[in-house]
Amino acid sequence: MKILVVEDEKGLREALIRTLSGEGYLADGAADGDEGYSMICSGLYDLVLLDIMLPVYDGLEVLRRIRKQKMDVPVIMLTARSTIEDKVGGMDLGADDYLTKPFAMPELLARIRMVSRRKAGNSIDNRLKAGDLILDTQTYTLSCTNNNRSVRLGAKEYQLMEYLIRNAGQIISREQITQRVWGYDTDAEYNNVDVYVSFLRKKMKFVQSAAKISSVRGVGYELEAGPV
Repeated sequence: MKILVVEDEKGLREALIRTLSGEGYLADGAADGDEGYSMICSGLYDLVLLDIMLPVYDGLEVLRRIRKQKMDVPVIMLTARSTIEDKVGGMDLGADDYLTKPFAMPELLARIRMVSRRKAGNSIDNRLKAGDLILDTQTYTLSCTNNNRSVRLGAKEYQLMEYLIRNAGQIISREQITQRVWGYDTDAEYNNVDVYVSFLRKKMKFVQSAAKISSVRGVGYELEAGPV
């Protein structure tokens, strides 16, 4: 799961990124509303932590813009303002939750888990499904509905498989995959993507899934779910 932290206070932003990374999330940061909005529009994030008091565009304006663009990425608002009017304003614009500063990190992590469960539209319990392919998000296990075979994925394999399943039927560029799995500031090359796709294809073959990862020449990859 990849989370964007849009927070202008550098110390808090970096602390949040460290905490999220320590919990196994991928996390990036943005320091103002303009940068945050651009990064959200990339479509690379599963959840956004969005401060209200931001330079350039405030958090409410960022939220208004992304909802106007029909982007349904979950958003948890972070703010020092705790009035009912502020909370209602954020919720009316489409915020999924609201956390008042200062807050305890365990509470934030609990809110993230709650919002993630609420938004997991294509999940069954702790599983993501595409065709006959099942990915267990707790054990990092890939399996097939048509037999008892399963295989454990490594961390990067899991992150790539999760991204492909969540976007099954859509063409995803190598650049999008690199940013999603390795992060914005990575030194990873595009051939890293090709190598890990090869690993996943072998594991999908092992579990005898009818789903396949198709190459789109000059662009990237698409997960074709196939029959159930």
